Amino acid sequence: MSRDRAHSAWKSAESIKKLSDRIVGIGPFSIGLDGILTWIPGAGIVYSAGAAAYLLWLAFRAGASFGTLMRMSGALGLDLLVSDFPIPGVADLFDVLWQGHLIAANSLQKDIEGRHGIPPDRIAMVEKALRRRGRGLGWIVLLLVVGLVAAIWRSDFGETLHRGWWPAFKDASLLLAGYSISLPLVAGVLLVLIVLINAANRPRRA
Repeated sequence: MSRDRAHSAWKSAESIKKLSDRIVGIGPFSIGLDGILTWIPGAGIVYSAGAAAYLLWLAFRAGASFGTLMRMSGALGLDLLVSDFPIPGVADLFDVLWQGHLIAANSLQKDIEGRHGIPPDRIAMVEKALRRRGRGLGWIVLLLVVGLVAAIWRSDFGETLHRGWWPAFKDASLLLAGYSISLPLVAGVLLVLIVLINAANRPRRA
């Protein structure tokens, strides 16, 4: 396997993982097309399957080991399997949280780096990423995300979901300390806090 072909596969894998899972960063988390398109019926599964097939083709083309192919297949297979989960909302949430393309792309890149090293024109980029340090606010964002999920769970959102997710969400309310508070208001405040903390948590660059 030529070094140039392997390095070409490394760069293509980098592009796929950024497109699939790293378009938007939220604290310690990130989301890409794989998580965004899942909310559009049919689009998510088509993109996910296409990106998975492309990553596996890159792995074969780069001469990845059998172990790497199995790890990639496991991560990508789980992504596709749960995308078809029969309970509404579970598959969409899983697609946002489970970054199968990112895991598979990282496995392929590590395999290539072990045999051929990092592509010379990407060494500076990788070293810069390794020097990045956040400000330790990731756990606060995680707590806010958990709080957002808990607020939706404890509200009456699920009781009116048969009307459609947007009408149900728009009219949902949450009982806090004896007061009924609009769920969109609670969600909006939490999302604003998440965005602000994410901005403050941007990694320092060397």
